[in-house]
Amino acid sequence: MKSKITLLFILTFALSGFSQDKVYNSLKSKTNTHILYDRVFGLSDATNLNTTSVSTNNFLQVYHEMQRADFDNRLPVLGTIQEESNLGFGHNQIPLSILITDFETIKKSEIDSKNVFINAFNQMEIKPNSYPFELHSLNLIGTLLQKSKNKQVEFILKSNLIFNTTNRVLNTVSISLNDSKNWKTIILDQAFKVNFSKNGTNILNFKITFSNGEYVTQSNVFEIDNTSLTTVNKNNSTQSVNVINTITATIPYQGYGETASFLGQGEYQIFPDTVDGILDKPIFLLDGFDPGDSRNIAAIYSLLNNGTSGGNLGDQLRAQGFDVVVLNFPTYTRPGTTTVIDGGVDYIQRNAMILVELINQINALKIGTTKNVVIGPSMGGLISRYALRYMEQNSLNPDTRLYISFDSPHLGANVPIGFQHLFNYMAYGPLGNVSVQTIVNGMLKSPAGREMLLDHFEGHLQTGSATEFNTSPNSALLPVGCPNYRNAFQTELNTMGFPLTTRNIAIANGAGNGTMTGTPGMEVMNHTFNVTTTQRAIINLNFTPLANTNLEVSHFRGQQSIFGFWITGYESASTSRSPSFTNGLDSAPGGRFDMNSLSSAATGNAILTEFLANLQIQYFDFIPTLSSMAISNVNNLYSNVTSSSITPFAAYSIPSVNENHITLNPDNVAFVLNEILNPALATQNNVIFSGVSIQNPIQNEIKIHTDYEINGASVSITDILGKTIYSLNNQNINGNFEIPISLSNGVYVLSISNELGSVTKKLIKE
Repeated sequence: MKSKITLLFILTFALSGFSQDKVYNSLKSKTNTHILYDRVFGLSDATNLNTTSVSTNNFLQVYHEMQRADFDNRLPVLGTIQEESNLGFGHNQIPLSILITDFETIKKSEIDSKNVFINAFNQMEIKPNSYPFELHSLNLIGTLLQKSKNKQVEFILKSNLIFNTTNRVLNTVSISLNDSKNWKTIILDQAFKVNFSKNGTNILNFKITFSNGEYVTQSNVFEIDNTSLTTVNKNNSTQSVNVINTITATIPYQGYGETASFLGQGEYQIFPDTVDGILDKPIFLLDGFDPGDSRNIAAIYSLLNNGTSGGNLGDQLRAQGFDVVVLNFPTYTRPGTTTVIDGGVDYIQRNAMILVELINQINALKIGTTKNVVIGPSMGGLISRYALRYMEQNSLNPDTRLYISFDSPHLGANVPIGFQHLFNYMAYGPLGNVSVQTIVNGMLKSPAGREMLLDHFEGHLQTGSATEFNTSPNSALLPVGCPNYRNAFQTELNTMGFPLTTRNIAIANGAGNGTMTGTPGMEVMNHTFNVTTTQRAIINLNFTPLANTNLEVSHFRGQQSIFGFWITGYESASTSRSPSFTNGLDSAPGGRFDMNSLSSAATGNAILTEFLANLQIQYFDFIPTLSSMAISNVNNLYSNVTSSSITPFAAYSIPSVNENHITLNPDNVAFVLNEILNPALATQNNVIFSGVSIQNPIQNEIKIHTDYEINGASVSITDILGKTIYSLNNQNINGNFEIPISLSNGVYVLSISNELGSVTKKLIKE
């Protein structure tokens, strides 16, 4: 009977939640440090901290946990520290911070022996004259920014960023680069410079010395991303890259929820052709979705690498006399403020205005009359589409003949809603995982993420909650975009349409034959993470379900071992429902997101590293095939792309298997080279003819789509020798029009004309 009462008491305690501070309040006066680490979920494992490769996120995670574990609230909240990061970025300085603290943990043996028990008020108590705690000391220094684009970096250790909850008196702080032989004393509140000679990861060694002569040493990792130290393969030779130009838009943009408009900022580099070096045939290449500006210009150029063939499309085009102009959207400080703008995930419209300015500037510089080509990978395809159409609508001549959309989300993108719920809960729930906060802020809460994601966690949140999802009715479980962002953006994009004075073509990385990425509702994770000997997390994840069904897609349980029982203190779950017309987004045909790409964010974060290692599938549908093709006449995401599919693209390359997002292969490279090097036979003498698109390759009919009505048209088809094999006169063409005709394999020319002008299109029968 007694054991049953004890168990009932424990269960009652579990319902009250060990995570609540009041459970531990009675222990405050019993601790010496007034910092009890058991009050938080110890993701950083501060009791066994590895100080040989401390990253910015390592430092911030430890700080965040100590701040919340402190009964006396002596440490500022994490947001205050992050504001200092933004100030440092604005002043081109890397702030340093020091945390000196002692803290305690409850010994597991003391719990097992019941020297620690729960009183009648569901609070922890200890037996008289007992000290069940283990004391730990922490002396940690961190860089509040993880990387710099400069090889000469300015650091500063401000007095207000030294946090000390102990009686230890700090004497000196010293730094040494890459080794621990030559120490340089850091003077408080005085900036100092460090010269780095290599890109990538560098080691900073620190020594903290106290007034009693004791000292600790520590090694920190710091990233240098300096293009002048980077090499790019140019025509099979390695050359330094060092000509980076900054550019500021001349057209301001005010985003949803912003109080004022401002001018976007970018950076670009011209890679001249290897024939004559004259800027006369520009090809614009834009960056896509890039949280934290992780890709520099050299990395954007490498997006044109041809898979395993060792070639690069940019090199190939430059050898043919074309000039590649690469545009990056970096992180910058909004002028006149301390607000940091992550350009790689900023509003698509504001970045489009940067491209408008770049096109104008390059058009003013280029020699000759050759029209431009614009390649937009991923989100870059939306930016370039918006920019080109904006220029047409506002009498700004883009002087562009070809627009290439490279696996771009014209109808929206997808991140599994189960992942979104889980990551947001881990970031902003009781765990406070700083590394995951970076992912959530960059991928999900960014303006571009909110504009593009078809299903967004903020559309499911309960009123007043930052983490908990609505559970009913069924309509609340259906996919929904971010409020005030998604629908407004897609409506604006649809209203603008596609550029009319360019030939618009597309590369898709999603399969066109219905091949899935995994299966609807499949289990993606069922894993127990043993964070410490007394704390664990159980995570379950599933893909979104079959059509018209509900399924729990995310479930997180944080548990504490107390008296030999695992008690759930933190718990959150989400359920998703798929529409009646399609199975869930996550397994649909589409350009795949490779979860391994998050490995850099997981560096130094044990639970995130373990998370990636225990996924049962590494990929999910990121850019649905129907979205990359902007197919408008079907809404079943699993539909095949056929000759009946209505797409605004005059031609496209689409694989039969799902490829990783932004993958070039021999087939789509040949497709792009043919389009660029052999311009389609087209004469557009009137705007109505610029809206004519043809479904290629053709089958037993020719499908024509027009954006404008063409009245009294003459239609003819000729073979490669110029022989007319079909003709039709006085035809009114509006919207979709089909010509039933059986042709032998080969190349043909279709002409449509009336008194206003004409258009000529190449037909391919395979």
